Amino acid sequence: MRSSIRWLVIVASVIAVAVLFVILRPDDGDDSIGVGTRTTSPTPSTPGSPSPTGSPEPRGTVVEVTFRDGAVQGPTRFTVTQGEDVRILVRADVTDEVHLHGYDLRADVAPGDPARIDFVADVAGVFECELEDAGTLLFQLEIVP
Repeated sequence: MRSSIRWLVIVASVIAVAVLFVILRPDDGDDSIGVGTRTTSPTPSTPGSPSPTGSPEPRGTVVEVTFRDGAVQGPTRFTVTQGEDVRILVRADVTDEVHLHGYDLRADVAPGDPARIDFVADVAGVFECELEDAGTLLFQLEIVP
């Protein structure tokens, strides 16, 4: 009987410490860097590298796309030169995940919270960017040597 009480006290203590940790941990402010500054990283087996999240202005090309009322507003094909820094900025009136295929870069988008993907266009080809959950093509990105 004493052994079960001892285990009960240990489990209760662990739970109490975990709850106190969550409640008392320092708040580092907003979880994002700012509105629309979600920067994604490629998986290790895919090309591309994200630019630092602290750079307010990209040195290369900015691809801006708006998805509203079920359709892409504006151009659906963009061309950049291989080696350029690229920033993809997607605004949408839906909540979804923006996915740049081939580079396997992703960022969440929501109304009032644009998705931002920064990377170096180091692989030539034509890559589709879509709203992943909806399966909607946003644009094609052609990277030329």
